[in-house]
Amino acid sequence: MSATAVTILLEEAELAALDRSIRDARPALTREQALTKIVTAWAAAQPASGRTEIDEGMRPSELNASNDM
Repeated sequence: MSATAVTILLEEAELAALDRSIRDARPALTREQALTKIVTAWAAAQPASGRTEIDEGMRPSELNASNDM
């Protein structure tokens, strides 16, 4: 798998939380390595098939008195 560099901007509070996480859980990691692990874990937790299709109901052309409730 090829890697792609991504630049992100973090607010001070987010950066402080990242640094605390590194300090508490993985002190040997750099910020970049920690963020890579975070994104990798998030991606693995997503549904394998991608986004599920949203049921938008019937189209106006499909509506008639027979499907009134």
